[in-house]
Amino acid sequence: MKEMTQLKKGRADILIKWLMFTAAITGLALFSAFYPLEGNIPLIVIPSILVLLFAKPVFFERLKLTTLLVMRILIVVAALEFFNPQVYVDLIMLALIVNILEATFTDLLRHKKYFNAVTGFVLAFSVVTLRGVWQFDAPFGKYYLAEGEFPIITLCFILAYTLWNWIFVTNEFSDSVALMHVGFLLAPIFGSLCTHDLGIYGGFGMWLLLRANSLAIGGWMQIGAKQWFEQEYHSPQFARFVNWTKQSSVQLVLMLVNLALLGYALYLTFANSGIRFTFSPFFLT
Repeated sequence: MKEMTQLKKGRADILIKWLMFTAAITGLALFSAFYPLEGNIPLIVIPSILVLLFAKPVFFERLKLTTLLVMRILIVVAALEFFNPQVYVDLIMLALIVNILEATFTDLLRHKKYFNAVTGFVLAFSVVTLRGVWQFDAPFGKYYLAEGEFPIITLCFILAYTLWNWIFVTNEFSDSVALMHVGFLLAPIFGSLCTHDLGIYGGFGMWLLLRANSLAIGGWMQIGAKQWFEQEYHSPQFARFVNWTKQSSVQLVLMLVNLALLGYALYLTFANSGIRFTFSPFFLT
């Protein structure tokens, strides 16, 4: 009885810490999204630089955080309109493809997780279903949206990305870090729901921006306090679930689900307007 009580307490303790962490990065990601100067600089840029300089990230962590940091610095420059912010958004879409391929080749070459690698390659190509637009006429804030022509296209991409990325995380990191990344992946979805009432200025069009922000914020936290997260987020029950998801049969099913989602998004895109892209002038006129 005593052991059962302690087990329940341990689960509750982990759940509360996870909820607080997820709520924190959701709020910080939202603030940084609308205010790239006031929020992005102190909450993402400065901490990320400090972590890269003084912590000891593994190669993939350093690569990912560096990529995110560069894009967070560029959004500051774009928000100040030193160049056309739409050019930054176009670059973001390219960076998303690179970001996906970084993880995909890691799955393919290091972990030999071929099913998830197939999803990764199709996901990288499926970025063409999204179109990024800087919100020049937003009622407040300086930010961009990225979405498909129809809401279902955006949702299909988000769901496929979320499933794919979490499987990658379970291959690359421990079960404790995998639990953290449940929060990383849900934060931009929660943030998109919070901005739904903004109509054309919010909703799931904000998902990509919130994903970049929450990943960068969670990233420097993960690297800077890795030992604490490894210890405090360890759950034997969740570890068993993670091991179950690593089975080839499970990853095959998830690959098929993801390919169906992405296939539908691609079909809707090409059956309607197709790929829409025009080069933006580097400077505002």
